[in-house]
Amino acid sequence: MRAELTKVWALRAALGVALFGSWVYATGPGEVSPVLLPRLELVWRALVGFVQESKTWEHVGVTLFEIGIAFLGSIVAGILVGFACSRTPLRAKVSEPLLAWGYMAPLVLFYPLFILWFGVGIWSKILYGVVSGFFPIAFNSLRGFQAVDERYLRVARAFGASPGQTDRLVKVRAALPMVLAGVRIGAALNIITVILAEMLAAERGLGYELAYASQTLQVPRVFAIIVVLLCVVALLQLLIQRFAKTRHEA
Repeated sequence: MRAELTKVWALRAALGVALFGSWVYATGPGEVSPVLLPRLELVWRALVGFVQESKTWEHVGVTLFEIGIAFLGSIVAGILVGFACSRTPLRAKVSEPLLAWGYMAPLVLFYPLFILWFGVGIWSKILYGVVSGFFPIAFNSLRGFQAVDERYLRVARAFGASPGQTDRLVKVRAALPMVLAGVRIGAALNIITVILAEMLAAERGLGYELAYASQTLQVPRVFAIIVVLLCVVALLQLLIQRFAKTRHEA
């Protein structure tokens, strides 16, 4: 096990070295235009400067707040709707294709409506993120609750479990793997759509800063902001994985 883990990390390190080596070559002997790919030292200076700016952490806070509220909203709405739609076969047949369609639809087409209805402030980003994360969570929750073996429910009722206890102790636990799979997908979509929405129309946030730097051709700053965004995304994904693992083990 330890040898395999060492091999995995060695391959990751080799990939990182190859990536940065290619970058150094491209911006040196490769003579790639700095408008397309700046030198690493310029990106590092831009990153240090960006992190030291006081307004940077305001933008980070705005983006994290929007993603966090969107994530919580999509979880609550998605699981409740998925559970409610699974209660009867008729509801499931009616709602499943609708949720699947919403899951696959290009929701970016509807973002102008969110701007029209809620303006360019944070609520258009939050509600857009809620909607984007809602469909995979609701769809997977519906499928998970539908897939619960009827024998488990009969055993629970035979031991005198009330409907509420059956739902909470049997259906929810049995459906948890599917629900958590939907939560992971929904979280990814929350992050993507909130940042994209900030890039398209916003007054604050990391997405807004990224779009502004790109429009003003501040290429090293663009790469620096991308690094910060990747760190934020990695942190959020780590927290979500830890939460999902804890819920699964419980």
